[in-house]
Amino acid sequence: MMTMILTPIIVNVSKLDMRLLPILCLLYLMAYLDRSNIGNAKLGGLLEDLNLTTSQFQWCLSIFYFGYIIFDLPSNVIMKRWKPSYWLALLTFSWGSIAMAMAGVKNFTGLIICRLMLGIMEAGFFPGVLYFLSVWYKRKEYGQRVSYFWSFSSLAGAFGGLIAYGISKIPTHELSTWQWLFIIEGAPSVLLAGLAALYLPNSPETAKFLSKEEQEIEISRLETDQGAANDHSWSWARAASVFTDYKTYTFMFIYITGTSALQGVTLFLPSIISGMGQWDKAQSQALTVPPYVLAFIGTNIAGWSSDRYFDRCYHMVAINCVGLVGFLMLMFIDQAQIGARYFAACVVTMSVYANVPIKVAWFNNNFSGLTRRALASGAIVAVGTIGGAIGGQIYYDEPLYFGGNTIAFCCLAAQTVTDLVLRFILARENKRREKLTQEQKEYEIFKYGGEELAGDRHPDFRYVL
Repeated sequence: MMTMILTPIIVNVSKLDMRLLPILCLLYLMAYLDRSNIGNAKLGGLLEDLNLTTSQFQWCLSIFYFGYIIFDLPSNVIMKRWKPSYWLALLTFSWGSIAMAMAGVKNFTGLIICRLMLGIMEAGFFPGVLYFLSVWYKRKEYGQRVSYFWSFSSLAGAFGGLIAYGISKIPTHELSTWQWLFIIEGAPSVLLAGLAALYLPNSPETAKFLSKEEQEIEISRLETDQGAANDHSWSWARAASVFTDYKTYTFMFIYITGTSALQGVTLFLPSIISGMGQWDKAQSQALTVPPYVLAFIGTNIAGWSSDRYFDRCYHMVAINCVGLVGFLMLMFIDQAQIGARYFAACVVTMSVYANVPIKVAWFNNNFSGLTRRALASGAIVAVGTIGGAIGGQIYYDEPLYFGGNTIAFCCLAAQTVTDLVLRFILARENKRREKLTQEQKEYEIFKYGGEELAGDRHPDFRYVL
């Protein structure tokens, strides 16, 4: 009898994976290529053709993140109140069109406006998908799915240089290499947008690829997972409650410190590797592939293990410790030890990428009620993205980048300490709630405005550690 009950649930999760993950992962691969190809465009003659100074080019890199900060939160509000499939498709079409339009810019003004608009259109996609996946998966299943999704960003890093190398072989009689790059890498996003609108379902209640029985099982198991904190309705009071919750600001700090180290390594990895030996630009680009492949593998293993043991904090701490060792190696190993330093570069790349889906799963697991989760996700990612701008500034002391690696080390260390402190607080809160009497529970529900507003603050809700 137990087998008959469990089998449909297992089949449903597999069906969800096959329906949701391939298209979402592919879209994110395209998004990451479209945002990062400006670095390859630089090697393809962008600076010379547009007469850009180094300072102007750096502003074109940084302005992208201002778009994220502006539009992350509003995008998730729209995502919650409209059809997710249409909204994600619209974002995809928009950023793909802007990426292709960048091939036509003539000066610094045109390029920086396009980069700002690209950031605005891409801003809603990552937090939107984080929220979207939480609608479909139980908290114990969520981390591994986010890992699948996020790992395609490292694949974009691995393949970006290889794709750019192939595009560089296209004749430049009509268009420059950087123009071909923007057009060819932007076009797939435009084409995939239509598929996303038609193919992605919006909610378990309306999913046509599930039978009526499967829909009921899916809805039931999600309700059971969230318990008393499960709620799908919208209210501005519920939305405002996110910004009076200490967890929101704690997770913002965790996110921004991790993103500072991540983006610093991502933006400067070719330069870090280039400073290790006598390699030309093409060889340095090629040597960035193994670190990103390792990051792809490590991210998926970490996500699987985090869900398998239903743990977030200790997994982040373990991954961060590996990264801290890697940064110390880059800081103190003699520059003549090229092999050891390259190994350290691989280790830190894997670490800063692998902890992202776990921290994302952690804050999504601990905000309950779809409104609170959608708003918290958007706000945390929006503020955390400031780390992207910080990361672009910390690697200032080439070729060894001792100062940059020191700052990245400190960011990762600060995140690790905050992880442990937050885990202690959440664990203590779980124990406190277990000891509450029924009368005390009713008072706490009243204190937070009733069942509808309580969300994860409901006394029957247990935080994921």
